[in-house]
Amino acid sequence: MKNLFTKFYARMHSTFTFWDYGFLKMYGAIAGLVLGAYFPEFVKNNLIWLVAIFLILLFRYSYLLFFKKIKI
Repeated sequence: MKNLFTKFYARMHSTFTFWDYGFLKMYGAIAGLVLGAYFPEFVKNNLIWLVAIFLILLFRYSYLLFFKKIKI
């Protein structure tokens, strides 16, 4: 498990920019709103948009972690 996290850290360090880390933090906040807020009125009204942002960021970061070549 430690090897997996070390590998992910190395890939993130070589492929993520400053903006990527900021968007990753926002991605976590959006996921927390959807899963942890027990669907308050705001989340109910904007659920489609929040899920769309969640999926777009999920695919982008999955690409950066698993498919983009590491810069040397």
